[in-house]
Amino acid sequence: MYLLSRKKNYEESDVTLLQESINEWTKLFIELFKEHSKSELQFPKLHSWIRCKAIITESSSKEIPKTPIALKYSKKLYEFCIQNAEIYIQTRMNDPDLEKEMKLGFEKFLECLDIYLEIYYQNLSEHEKIDMIFHIYGSVTLKFGSIMRVTNKFYKKLIFSNIAVEMNADEIFEYISDNGVCFAQVLLITEIIMNYEEPMHLTFMQWYDFTSSVNPYLYECPLLEKTNIFNLIEIEAINDIIYIIPRFIDNN
Repeated sequence: MYLLSRKKNYEESDVTLLQESINEWTKLFIELFKEHSKSELQFPKLHSWIRCKAIITESSSKEIPKTPIALKYSKKLYEFCIQNAEIYIQTRMNDPDLEKEMKLGFEKFLECLDIYLEIYYQNLSEHEKIDMIFHIYGSVTLKFGSIMRVTNKFYKKLIFSNIAVEMNADEIFEYISDNGVCFAQVLLITEIIMNYEEPMHLTFMQWYDFTSSVNPYLYECPLLEKTNIFNLIEIEAINDIIYIIPRFIDNN
């Protein structure tokens, strides 16, 4: 069963065999441990409650509209200005205690920032200057209440959130997506204060792609791997936080 679950590509017969193996394992588990349970591991009320709860949760999520809230940042991790950004980032990258995900984010950040801000540079007159202050945060509460994190201090554990991003209609054909949604891992959460614009609320991220175009799903869940593509996007464009289960025998 374990070896089957580790496969990268599945045929229909593999899925059937895996389901049969799970059923056999479950029966064996009950046979071995039922003597230690007064009910012989039969919990009809619990099972009924779980089914009922699942139905209520699904119904509630469909019928009750979510109310957007303002973005709320956590404690600031770093602050620097555009004039010393390169030196500051290089100093941070030399910190041996900096997480590899954040180090990768800093490494690619300025290059992607120049591309992202190119439209603003084009609109400047010859004598105008851009003054920017960058705030880097450990987490932010999104518009529907989910919390996006980039920190090593979440209950003493490292967490860099994975996100779902709903693509624009004019971009959808440029990417392989899951019903119009693409996936990425957040490396930096930043707020940019500018001298002539409203603050920009951005996240710097590394995109995922499907591992295979032939068998892109397992149990109706996308099979993903990291790419070498990085982007800055507006936090408002994030659809939701997602959870990705790593394959421990692979790098991605």
